Amino acid sequence: MTIKPLLILFLSTGNAARSLMAEALLNAKKSDCFTGRSAGYRPEPEPHPETLALLKAAGLTTESLHTKGWAEFHAAAHIINIDVIVTLSEEARLNCPAWPGNPVRVHWTVDNPLGAERADVREWKFRKCFATLEARLNTLVRSRIPQTPSELFMRLKDIGMVV
Repeated sequence: MTIKPLLILFLSTGNAARSLMAEALLNAKKSDCFTGRSAGYRPEPEPHPETLALLKAAGLTTESLHTKGWAEFHAAAHIINIDVIVTLSEEARLNCPAWPGNPVRVHWTVDNPLGAERADVREWKFRKCFATLEARLNTLVRSRIPQTPSELFMRLKDIGMVV
């Protein structure tokens, strides 16, 4: 019997860096238990070039990555069941609407690399964001499959503290 993977929607403010990285990282792990998508509260017109460059340098595919608003996922909730929402920005956490199907919701604090004005600081923040998300997602896919929504919530909360 094949079990359908849980769909995790990573939400950030612009869907130009953090949430796209999380989507690409999780899907690259080819987990039987989890698949990722991403969206933004106020999506940017396109992914940030440094996001795509970092993902490509790490050997991850970027062809299908594009920015999108969470409204399209919300509107399609009767077709696409979101099992987990992980907010990655404070703005996304505060503005995320009630979601059909009552998915497990958790917030992972991740510094916004686009918030840095100097190029050297921005590059460091991109690398830190990538490393943080990669560590958290590695922990998620290597852990035992949660049996209940509350167990999944606690696991995701714990993983959110992995730096």
